[in-house]
Amino acid sequence: MTATAFALVIVAALIHASWNVVAKKASGGALFVTLGVWVATVAYAPVFAVYAYWYPPTLGWREIALLALSGALHLAYSLILQRGYQKHDLTVVYPVARGTGPLLSSVFAIIVLGEQVTWYSALGIACIIVGIFVLAGGHRMLRTRTADQMSGVGYGAMTGLMIAAYTLVDGYGVKYLLIAPLVLDYLCNLMRAVFVAPMAWRRRDELREQWRKNGRYAIIIGIISPLAYILVLYAMQTAPISSVAPMRELSMVFAAFLGEKLLGEGHRSERIVGAMLMALGVWGLMHG
Repeated sequence: MTATAFALVIVAALIHASWNVVAKKASGGALFVTLGVWVATVAYAPVFAVYAYWYPPTLGWREIALLALSGALHLAYSLILQRGYQKHDLTVVYPVARGTGPLLSSVFAIIVLGEQVTWYSALGIACIIVGIFVLAGGHRMLRTRTADQMSGVGYGAMTGLMIAAYTLVDGYGVKYLLIAPLVLDYLCNLMRAVFVAPMAWRRRDELREQWRKNGRYAIIIGIISPLAYILVLYAMQTAPISSVAPMRELSMVFAAFLGEKLLGEGHRSERIVGAMLMALGVWGLMHG
């Protein structure tokens, strides 16, 4: 992985952690997600227009099909994750989703796209995934697993599968079809905005209340969240997807320490162990 790609992923991880802390403070549901999508669509419209004017995208049927598939996968990811959080504890769904996502992304990239992996890279991927599991408190869930928790594991695994799927599809789009990251992210976000419009109209009174309550948080997330993923897509253009996918989960290290400082969350020893494992994983990926 080049120094540029590494820097892009690190900055993206920090931004990703920041907007997740904001989202947790907002504690919103599906309508809050809708507001974030709409804010992003409006905020990035002039940026997309200027970029498209100077660099007109050439979109054939393959590119359009990939954009439609990506939009559907991102939407499925959001819906499955929200459903999992409604039915089960975050401490069950979250670690499984964030662990299986990069694991499956790396495996699929190696098998489907034929990416090469060295022993250093394999060690790095393994350390990061274990570090994710520790940071998310997955080991505590294993000690006290119940039937309900196992159902939550299923939602987490499905969410992780969606993460892996859209990562692979988007990575293929920017790496092999040469779709500009800004174009891919904006058009996919536009599709999601259109898709959620009927639901938002039916619940427009609730939507207005959500805006009154959490509008400022939705604005922050709508502006910085797309930026984080666009940076990741740029990194995927030059670095292996099998390395970028797990490394972007460094956001969990930043989120863990931000959570302790800003939200007063505990489990400091887990944060330290998880951070050390992920740091070792980054070292392996950098030398792979």
